[in-house]
Amino acid sequence: MKPPRPSAIMTLAGQKLTGPEAGLYWLRVRLARGSHDQVELSLWPRTKFASAQPGDTLTLQLGLMDAEEDVWSGEVTRVEQTAQAVLITGHSATAALSRERKAQTYVGQKVGDIVRDLASPVAIDEVKADTELSYYSVDHGRSVWGHLVDLADLSGCELSCSASGGLRFVPVNSLPSATKFRYGAELLSWRLGPSTAGKAVTFAAHGSASESGSEKWHWVNPDPTTGKGGSQVVGGFHSRSAADALSQATEDRVKRAAVSGEIELTGQATLRPGDVFSLSD
Repeated sequence: MKPPRPSAIMTLAGQKLTGPEAGLYWLRVRLARGSHDQVELSLWPRTKFASAQPGDTLTLQLGLMDAEEDVWSGEVTRVEQTAQAVLITGHSATAALSRERKAQTYVGQKVGDIVRDLASPVAIDEVKADTELSYYSVDHGRSVWGHLVDLADLSGCELSCSASGGLRFVPVNSLPSATKFRYGAELLSWRLGPSTAGKAVTFAAHGSASESGSEKWHWVNPDPTTGKGGSQVVGGFHSRSAADALSQATEDRVKRAAVSGEIELTGQATLRPGDVFSLSD
């Protein structure tokens, strides 16, 4: 039985080739929360992909041969020629939202509904955000992507992209992955330790002085955090529950930042930004 070998399959403008067929020297994929996933390909100068143009669709599958997994999908954004190689750079489809600008005011809408409307020009994989904003204004001063990043901060969610290129706007995953990585096998190395953590900011709703619910708010509370201090009043929050939820999300983020590190794994095609790790023993 032959040992499994790593494999890459690329589909560019409808043409599907394996790494050797495309003359692939190397590739690099960067997946990150809050940014457009990026892929870089270095190919033989006479590659069959030499005619690639910005705007061409591009997908990438990685894994062991005959068991490749979807990892990235988007469009070509740059093609460069050198004496030794053709260099192709691509970004996920969400990059279109950095070029999109809108002007719109939303009144009494859930964050998830606002996100779906703003992100309608691209494919959407999953949106899950139930925080309600009394109002939220979108203007041409920022791109649609900039507003989505802002909404992710307000709702304690994370913004990312699926392997198929769809936008994901979901709560931070609080459950550790069920997949175990063994040191000396899948886990090659790690380093981690405590980091300097910032102080969590608390949030309060505009007009939160009323204790009779959001329908009864009528003035700005001079001490919305009842003595805790370090508070930010969010104009779009007219309910205490929304402010409390964001305060808790911010506190959790600060706690996570108290420990940082890096781990090095063998190829894991299904690994995505937002997956949670726990280290034992």
